[in-house]
Amino acid sequence: VTRKITRGLSRIDAGLETCIYMGNLDAKRDWGHAKDYVAMQWLMLQQEDPDDFVIATGRMETVRRFIEISSEKLGWNKETKLPSILWEGKGINEVGRRPDTNEIVIRIDPRYFRPTEVDQLLGSSAKASEKLGWFPETSLEELISEMISKDKEEALKEAILRKKGFKIAGSIESPPAK
Repeated sequence: VTRKITRGLSRIDAGLETCIYMGNLDAKRDWGHAKDYVAMQWLMLQQEDPDDFVIATGRMETVRRFIEISSEKLGWNKETKLPSILWEGKGINEVGRRPDTNEIVIRIDPRYFRPTEVDQLLGSSAKASEKLGWFPETSLEELISEMISKDKEEALKEAILRKKGFKIAGSIESPPAK
Protein backbone atom coordinates (compact mmCIF):
# COMPACT_ATOMS: atom_id res chain seq x y z
CA VAL A 1 0.00 0.00 0.00
CA THR A 2 2.95 2.37 0.59
CA ARG A 3 3.99 2.38 -3.06
CA LYS A 4 0.37 2.64 -4.18
CA ILE A 5 -0.03 5.79 -2.10
CA THR A 6 3.21 7.57 -3.03
CA ARG A 7 3.01 6.58 -6.70
CA GLY A 8 -0.69 7.45 -6.97
CA LEU A 9 -0.41 10.84 -5.27
CA SER A 10 2.69 11.70 -7.31
CA ARG A 11 0.82 10.81 -10.51
CA ILE A 12 -2.11 12.99 -9.41
CA ASP A 13 0.33 15.81 -8.70
CA ALA A 14 1.74 15.45 -12.24
CA GLY A 15 -1.74 15.44 -13.80
CA LEU A 16 -1.57 11.78 -14.89
CA GLU A 17 -4.35 10.51 -12.63
CA THR A 18 -7.22 12.05 -10.73
CA CYS A 19 -7.84 9.69 -7.82
CA ILE A 20 -6.58 6.62 -5.96
CA TYR A 21 -8.84 4.00 -4.43
CA MET A 22 -8.15 2.70 -0.95
CA GLY A 23 -9.53 0.22 1.57
CA ASN A 24 -9.25 0.59 5.34
CA LEU A 25 -7.74 4.00 6.07
CA ASP A 26 -7.68 3.32 9.79
CA ALA A 27 -5.51 0.18 9.69
CA LYS A 28 -2.44 0.85 11.82
CA ARG A 29 0.97 -0.37 10.74
CA ASP A 30 4.58 -0.28 11.88
CA TRP A 31 6.17 1.22 8.74
CA GLY A 32 9.91 0.78 8.28
CA HIS A 33 12.64 1.23 5.70
CA ALA A 34 14.09 -1.81 3.91
CA LYS A 35 17.67 -0.61 4.39
CA ASP A 36 17.17 -0.61 8.18
CA TYR A 37 15.63 -4.06 8.05
CA VAL A 38 18.42 -5.47 5.87
CA ALA A 39 21.01 -4.06 8.29
CA MET A 40 19.21 -5.85 11.12
CA GLN A 41 19.10 -9.09 9.13
CA TRP A 42 22.85 -8.83 8.57
CA LEU A 43 23.41 -8.36 12.31
CA MET A 44 21.27 -11.43 13.06
CA LEU A 45 23.33 -13.51 10.64
CA GLN A 46 26.57 -12.53 12.39
CA GLN A 47 25.56 -14.26 15.63
CA GLU A 48 27.35 -17.45 16.67
CA ASP A 49 24.17 -18.80 18.24
CA PRO A 50 21.29 -17.74 15.97
CA ASP A 51 18.29 -16.33 17.75
CA ASP A 52 14.91 -14.89 16.76
CA PHE A 53 14.42 -11.15 16.67
CA VAL A 54 11.57 -8.82 15.78
CA ILE A 55 12.48 -6.21 13.20
CA ALA A 56 10.25 -3.17 13.71
CA THR A 57 10.35 0.56 14.30
CA GLY A 58 8.06 0.59 17.33
CA ARG A 59 6.03 3.43 15.77
CA MET A 60 2.54 2.75 14.51
CA GLU A 61 0.62 5.05 12.14
CA THR A 62 -2.58 4.62 10.14
CA VAL A 63 -2.82 4.29 6.38
CA ARG A 64 -4.67 7.64 6.58
CA ARG A 65 -1.65 9.27 8.24
CA PHE A 66 0.67 7.77 5.61
CA ILE A 67 -1.50 9.47 2.96
CA GLU A 68 -1.42 12.78 4.85
CA ILE A 69 2.37 12.75 5.24
CA SER A 70 2.75 11.85 1.55
CA SER A 71 0.59 14.78 0.47
CA GLU A 72 2.52 17.07 2.84
CA LYS A 73 5.74 15.99 1.10
CA LEU A 74 4.12 16.93 -2.23
CA GLY A 75 3.42 20.40 -0.80
CA TRP A 76 -0.34 20.27 -1.23
CA ASN A 77 -0.97 22.31 1.91
CA LYS A 78 1.78 24.92 1.53
CA GLU A 79 -0.36 27.75 0.22
CA THR A 80 -3.56 26.99 2.12
CA LYS A 81 -2.13 26.23 5.58
CA LEU A 82 -4.91 23.63 5.76
CA PRO A 83 -4.35 19.97 6.57
CA SER A 84 -2.65 18.13 3.71
CA ILE A 85 -5.82 16.14 2.95
CA LEU A 86 -9.35 17.23 3.82
CA TRP A 87 -11.40 14.19 4.86
CA GLU A 88 -15.19 14.15 4.35
CA GLY A 89 -17.84 11.50 4.90
CA LYS A 90 -17.72 8.18 6.68
CA GLY A 91 -17.12 4.54 5.84
CA ILE A 92 -17.20 3.67 2.16
CA ASN A 93 -18.48 7.18 1.39
CA GLU A 94 -15.40 8.85 2.84
CA VAL A 95 -13.28 10.89 0.44
CA GLY A 96 -10.04 12.82 0.70
CA ARG A 97 -9.79 16.21 -0.97
CA ARG A 98 -6.65 17.98 -2.04
CA PRO A 99 -6.78 21.31 -0.13
CA ASP A 100 -5.13 23.47 -2.80
CA THR A 101 -7.54 22.40 -5.59
CA ASN A 102 -10.48 20.92 -3.62
CA GLU A 103 -10.41 17.89 -5.96
CA ILE A 104 -11.30 14.47 -4.57
CA VAL A 105 -8.07 12.46 -4.75
CA ILE A 106 -8.91 9.57 -2.39
CA ARG A 107 -11.97 7.35 -2.61
CA ILE A 108 -12.85 4.19 -0.71
CA ASP A 109 -13.54 0.97 -2.59
CA PRO A 110 -14.86 -1.98 -0.54
CA ARG A 111 -12.95 -4.39 -2.78
CA TYR A 112 -9.75 -3.21 -1.08
CA PHE A 113 -10.94 -4.24 2.38
CA ARG A 114 -9.19 -7.39 3.57
CA PRO A 115 -11.51 -10.09 4.90
CA THR A 116 -9.05 -10.94 7.69
CA GLU A 117 -7.85 -7.39 8.38
CA VAL A 118 -5.57 -6.95 11.36
CA ASP A 119 -6.38 -3.56 12.86
CA GLN A 120 -2.98 -2.98 14.44
CA LEU A 121 0.49 -4.25 13.59
CA LEU A 122 3.19 -2.99 15.93
CA GLY A 123 6.49 -4.63 16.73
CA SER A 124 9.03 -4.19 19.48
CA SER A 125 12.67 -4.49 18.53
CA ALA A 126 13.82 -4.08 22.15
CA LYS A 127 15.63 -7.43 22.12
CA ALA A 128 17.48 -6.47 18.91
CA SER A 129 18.43 -3.13 20.42
CA GLU A 130 19.63 -4.72 23.65
CA LYS A 131 21.52 -7.70 22.20
CA LEU A 132 22.70 -6.34 18.86
CA GLY A 133 22.68 -2.57 19.32
CA TRP A 134 20.25 -2.15 16.42
CA PHE A 135 17.91 0.79 16.10
CA PRO A 136 16.00 1.90 13.01
CA GLU A 137 17.71 4.94 11.54
CA THR A 138 15.12 6.10 9.02
CA SER A 139 11.99 7.88 10.24
CA LEU A 140 8.63 7.39 8.57
CA GLU A 141 8.83 10.95 7.26
CA GLU A 142 12.25 10.27 5.70
CA LEU A 143 10.99 7.03 4.17
CA ILE A 144 8.02 8.82 2.62
CA SER A 145 10.25 11.66 1.38
CA GLU A 146 12.45 9.15 -0.46
CA MET A 147 9.45 7.41 -1.98
CA ILE A 148 7.73 10.64 -3.02
CA SER A 149 10.94 11.99 -4.54
CA LYS A 150 11.40 8.90 -6.72
CA ASP A 151 7.74 8.57 -7.68
CA LYS A 152 7.42 12.28 -8.44
CA GLU A 153 10.48 12.05 -10.71
CA GLU A 154 8.98 9.09 -12.60
CA ALA A 155 5.57 10.77 -12.91
CA LEU A 156 7.14 13.97 -14.26
CA LYS A 157 9.09 11.96 -16.87
CA GLU A 158 5.87 10.29 -17.99
CA ALA A 159 4.00 13.60 -18.08
CA ILE A 160 6.70 15.12 -20.33
CA LEU A 161 6.64 12.13 -22.68
CA ARG A 162 2.84 12.22 -22.93
CA LYS A 163 2.94 15.97 -23.61
CA LYS A 164 5.37 15.29 -26.47
CA GLY A 165 2.89 12.80 -27.94
CA PHE A 166 4.42 9.51 -26.85
CA LYS A 167 2.04 6.67 -25.99
CA ILE A 168 2.93 5.52 -22.49
CA ALA A 169 1.31 2.65 -20.59
CA GLY A 170 -0.85 3.97 -17.78
CA SER A 171 -0.69 3.42 -14.07
CA ILE A 172 -0.21 -0.03 -12.63
CA GLU A 173 -3.56 0.34 -10.85
CA SER A 174 -6.61 1.38 -12.77
CA PRO A 175 -9.69 2.84 -11.13
CA PRO A 176 -12.13 0.10 -10.23
CA ALA A 177 -14.58 -0.97 -12.91
CA LYS A 178 -18.22 -0.44 -12.06
